[in-house]
Amino acid sequence: YMTLPESDIAEIHALFPKLRIVFIARDLVHRAWSALTMALRNNVQGMQAGQFQNNTNTTDLDSVTQNRMEKEADPDRQTDEYFMNRLEHSTHTQRSDYAAGLRRWLQYFDAEQILIVNYDEISKDPKGLMEKVLTHIGVTSELELSMSELQKRFNVATKPRPIRPSLRKKMEAYLQPRAKEFNGLLKESGYEWTLKE
Repeated sequence: YMTLPESDIAEIHALFPKLRIVFIARDLVHRAWSALTMALRNNVQGMQAGQFQNNTNTTDLDSVTQNRMEKEADPDRQTDEYFMNRLEHSTHTQRSDYAAGLRRWLQYFDAEQILIVNYDEISKDPKGLMEKVLTHIGVTSELELSMSELQKRFNVATKPRPIRPSLRKKMEAYLQPRAKEFNGLLKESGYEWTLKE
């Protein structure tokens, strides 16, 4: 929801002025890579950009079709330029500009209403993160969750693919200014962690 236009944020504020917001900031290169590979998979499956579901269940397809689709969705079959062109598309550019998105929200909500958390906390300290979020949204009851419950993964890509070094370097250079802007916002807001620049 970070990418919502200002008019939508204004309407949300008018309806819920005391809303408590949580923004999870993922490493920009990892976020972009995940989105780019998902878009490639979705495209191979016939889904349009921005579409989140398809009536085609790939598990219902015959093995030959499944294998063909897996090969076509293999990121190693695409060039660095293929991914960089897509990264420069407004959809990915907007989602990579955490600072601009959060500043739109901060025009309507006080900084105390917005909790910014580091995505890495999900795996490093899931219980601590859960407690931080619950405190922020005003839930004070004791929550008893086992570590196995807190470490369950949802919506996980079947085979996370590493980014080849040449592409990673290009993505880092392209996203570095956005990471720097976001880190400035974190510092202004009193946070002690930063994203990799």
